[in-house]
Amino acid sequence: MKKIVLAIATLLPLCAVPAHAQPAQMSAYAEDTVFGSDGYTSTDGEELYQTLCAGCHMPDGSGAVGAGRYPALSDNPNLEYAAYPVTLIVNGQAGMPAFGTFLNDEQIVALVTYLQTDLGNDFEPDATVEDVAIARPASPADPNRAEHE
Repeated sequence: MKKIVLAIATLLPLCAVPAHAQPAQMSAYAEDTVFGSDGYTSTDGEELYQTLCAGCHMPDGSGAVGAGRYPALSDNPNLEYAAYPVTLIVNGQAGMPAFGTFLNDEQIVALVTYLQTDLGNDFEPDATVEDVAIARPASPADPNRAEHE
């Protein structure tokens, strides 16, 4: 049963890729092995972005409009301070899925650091594992409840 749950949890983020995405928009990282038997194994911020985020926010962070609106992450002033992206990555919001159950604290810090220092952003990286721990819900989500109940 644990293997089935892990397999489903590993594949769920792949469902977030828009149906209209062309192969040219898909990241080369998606073909690399970043998924292991313990879930996501990469701790490289760029690799995590290209694997998990680029399908919606585009490889260059330019954002997209199509089946939904995916905000641009390049030149985005909302990323100046880590609290905002950490909270969104951990808990999700609206159409953005929560990645807090898939990524560990160090991976989220690496991803936020990449967002703050790349994609046209030149902010001082300030994410810490303590920030991520604070953003996580106090108790694990009940898998039998809807996300927004």
